[in-house]
Amino acid sequence: MKTATVIGSGISGCMYAWALQQKGWDVTVIEKAPFTGGGLRTFFHAGHPFTWGPRHFLSPYPEAYKFLNDVIPMRDIKKINISFQEDVDDFFFYPPHESDISKLPEAAQIQQELDARPDVAEGDNYEDYYTQRVGKTIYERYNKHFNMKAWALESNAEMDFGLAATVKRNPIETGDPHEFKDWYNCYPLEYEGYNRWFDFLLEGCKVRLNTEIVEFDIDNSVLVLSDGERVKSDIIVSTISPDTLMGNQYGELRYMGRECYFMVLPIEEIFPKDTYFLYYPSPGVKQTRIVEYKKFTQYESPNTLLVMEVPSKANKLYPMLIQKEVDLAQKYIDALPDNIFSVGRMGTYRYIDIDDIILAGFEFKKEM
Repeated sequence: MKTATVIGSGISGCMYAWALQQKGWDVTVIEKAPFTGGGLRTFFHAGHPFTWGPRHFLSPYPEAYKFLNDVIPMRDIKKINISFQEDVDDFFFYPPHESDISKLPEAAQIQQELDARPDVAEGDNYEDYYTQRVGKTIYERYNKHFNMKAWALESNAEMDFGLAATVKRNPIETGDPHEFKDWYNCYPLEYEGYNRWFDFLLEGCKVRLNTEIVEFDIDNSVLVLSDGERVKSDIIVSTISPDTLMGNQYGELRYMGRECYFMVLPIEEIFPKDTYFLYYPSPGVKQTRIVEYKKFTQYESPNTLLVMEVPSKANKLYPMLIQKEVDLAQKYIDALPDNIFSVGRMGTYRYIDIDDIILAGFEFKKEM
């Protein structure tokens, strides 16, 4: 029987392990944490369910939705985001919505800039691109400082990769702010969120938790574990960063992370109806947003859990949308042997989501 070792049991590791096991491979999954599911796993704070980053399923792909919903029934959500604008001491839709423009002190200037926008934005970095998309005033109020804070940038001109692909809708929204038209927007019904999905995906695989890899001998398809064991397989599927896999031989890739701060408040709900996220685009505070998790999980309690997210370099969660970093990641990926597959958000150094990973797993299953 052909053997495969999967490094990591986040969404990608689980999905690729499923694809291989479905094709008859002998699959071993190695995970350094004591749990599977990575950032999508549901944990509990004082009984309140949460994930490290609120991971609702947002997708236009029915095949991805069906694959998930068949195992973990999903609940449609009608979600809006708001932001706090410090200088006017008021809350507004986020991203900006046309209905809020008249409430801003620069309303006339904003409208002039919107009317003067080019049909096609041609900016080659974040600042140029978004200024053309929304005008200078909206950019500076909503985008500029938030993006610099979220990515620890000195200037948004540093961010120069895949800008158009990151904009899923018109950056000045119209119509019902609850709707993500023609997309699935949902969250698991179950108290434990997606957790049972990981068990489904890993059924039939050997899963080794609390297991550290201390050496990657990729030329010989061997992984050396902390106890000295050498694990050899026909192929390796890696969900870790490709620079880690290759010992940083070309240099270290840049990432951003988040620190999360928890607070349980003595009130059943604190955000307005259908409001899930509160964003802070101002430079005056460290946090980027606060999430009320009960809105996602529907957990019943007289209290509510809020989680405040603060950008940090203490962990690696988000690849940087910077061309030289993307090029460096591709250099690593191109140098891998043919039987080593680098997958997932970290493995591809792309900001991909749950639906992208499911579809990629489908394609991998066909190829194997």
